[in-house]
Amino acid sequence: MLLSAFKVQSAQEHELSGTPITINGVDAPLKTNILRNLNSTDNVIPLSVLGFPQSDDYILNKARSALQALGYYQPVLTLVDEPQSDKIIKILTIDLKSPVRWDQVDIKLNCQNELPELSQLVSKHPFSQGKVVNHGDYSQFKATLQRQAQELGLLNASFSRSVLNVDVTQHIANVAWTFDCGARYIINKVNIDGTALSHDLVNRYSKIRPGQNYNQPDIISSQQALNRSGFFKSVVVEQTIDHATETVDISLSIADTEKYELKTLLGYGTDSGGKLGVSWKNRRVNNKAHQYIAALDLNKVKLDKADIHATFQYQIPLEKASSQWINLLSYQIKNEEIGRSEIFTLESMLANKINDHWTSQWSIVMAQEQLQSDADVSSSLEYIVPSWQLNYYSVTDPFSATQGWRWQSIFRFSGEQISDPNITFLQTDQRIKRIWSINEDWRVLLRARIGTTLMDTEDFNRSMPSNYRFFAGGDVSVRGYKHQSLSPVADSVLLGGKHLIASSIELDYLFKEDFRWAVFTDQGNAFNDWQDWKLHKSVGTGLRWVTPVGAIRFDVAKALDGNKDWRVHVTIGPDL
Repeated sequence: MLLSAFKVQSAQEHELSGTPITINGVDAPLKTNILRNLNSTDNVIPLSVLGFPQSDDYILNKARSALQALGYYQPVLTLVDEPQSDKIIKILTIDLKSPVRWDQVDIKLNCQNELPELSQLVSKHPFSQGKVVNHGDYSQFKATLQRQAQELGLLNASFSRSVLNVDVTQHIANVAWTFDCGARYIINKVNIDGTALSHDLVNRYSKIRPGQNYNQPDIISSQQALNRSGFFKSVVVEQTIDHATETVDISLSIADTEKYELKTLLGYGTDSGGKLGVSWKNRRVNNKAHQYIAALDLNKVKLDKADIHATFQYQIPLEKASSQWINLLSYQIKNEEIGRSEIFTLESMLANKINDHWTSQWSIVMAQEQLQSDADVSSSLEYIVPSWQLNYYSVTDPFSATQGWRWQSIFRFSGEQISDPNITFLQTDQRIKRIWSINEDWRVLLRARIGTTLMDTEDFNRSMPSNYRFFAGGDVSVRGYKHQSLSPVADSVLLGGKHLIASSIELDYLFKEDFRWAVFTDQGNAFNDWQDWKLHKSVGTGLRWVTPVGAIRFDVAKALDGNKDWRVHVTIGPDL
């Protein structure tokens, strides 16, 4: 009985929620605007809007207002009640008649100086002759013109004439505006407070200067550039307007980032093994924002050995914002398939952030390498390698991308004039990744890499530095194969190849929040001769868990040639 009573009450509440309405004779945009004007949800007019069960005049007036806003001033409307089952619905039938269309447009800019931004905006007005009147477009464009003027420093700009004439009998509408720009305000003073760094450094990222025209987009972009620089925790901009002098004072209240930073790193990969790391960073060696980073990484950590990588990096900001001169001193011990190497490196690089997506880097590496190997390779090498790198990066979300691109292009070379006589080569390494979404749940991930080296093969096998040899196979290459297991072989030792081709196609599905299931196929190889090469292929499936530090990937892959056992791969990091 209680259940029955509840059902009756719910039905009554549903009946009292409002009046259903059906609209005939208009297309979707007009229908939507009418329903929006009636505060209708699911084609039901709420009683809270009507105020009483039947209010035909109210409905008709609201419908006429909605149609007039979109250019239909003389519609014929019929509203009737139609019984259906146990309720009554309203049927609104509309005969639109002829709409009102834009005819004459007269928009004048009364400005002391030519302002291309405003002129271009006016030339793109939405009042094209013959187009059906839309009052929303009219109001929006008027507000846009006023906002654009404010952004350009025309803080007293206003309409001295703003006329909209509608001739219902002729079905035309005319626009007549006169927009008085007034004086363009000037930046008087720029105050910088709160930072221990030099004001010269701040001004490299800021476009705000005394004596310049006030420009709001420049102020916003300057604030964003300062926030993105990495030197500051926060940047607050305050503006003081003096209408008497037609000037603006700008105050930048800046909070610096913490001077020191200590980081620890703990990770794992099936190829890289365990990883331990610690780094110490000083962000302010001086007021010019020089900084250094000292770091120690232990990779492939096992009971008896580990790869060791110790670095000291000193960074110097340059005159151009987002450009840095970086000097890197490093010592590393690597245990690779070719053998055990000890490499002492001094690197100097010029890094430049071109824009939000593009970066470039010039560098020169001076290195000494000692190699212990069972293969017939040089045990001691000294070399200098200049290089140039261009990067493109664009992604919706670094940790769970729905769309994105990453492209890395590297060119490097060496010669007998700057290195050991046999180390003469020209090399390029091209890497690209692409992610796009098919729909809300499905993604496609593509990865490709191609590298090639111009060098005599015999010299390559004996004298090429281990850092610049190509290998394939492993977690981030051809899954299903052991790390660096695909390459030319001599004396049962994997030497690495002059050339590399690798690619991957992956499809994943979001089956639960933060969890994706993937299927993939990889192919690739490292080799010495373009005339005689083959790709090794694999297939697999995996699970992705999206976390704040990037996706944790658990993959199972099977090689399609050679050793066809299944291999497990675990990696952590962003998709791009």
